Amino acid sequence: MDKRSKVIDLDNDTPISEAPYADLHKVGFFDYKEAKLTIVWGEEISRNKQIIILRKLYPKLKELSTANIYEIVQKNKQEWQFATMGWGNAVDLANEAKILGLNIIVEELVLS
Repeated sequence: MDKRSKVIDLDNDTPISEAPYADLHKVGFFDYKEAKLTIVWGEEISRNKQIIILRKLYPKLKELSTANIYEIVQKNKQEWQFATMGWGNAVDLANEAKILGLNIIVEELVLS
């Protein structure tokens, strides 16, 4: 078989067929779930280091001063719900946090 026959013609103006709306809806393409993220403070890593890692993972926490974050941490000794975001982003953040030694729980946020 000739290698040239395997080349895809990118200049071809033939449109690619789109999936029907019903099929996309059935697989959940249009579902946008919100999630809340809660950090459970671990004992293996110091709380200060956990806060630094969390601020790197979730840059919106940089809007709060470090002193404000420490106040929140003192009030919520065991855990802290620190963010809400889309489900996919929340799962990605939690997986990255797990690699770095943090324990973040992702829960579906029920919108009423």
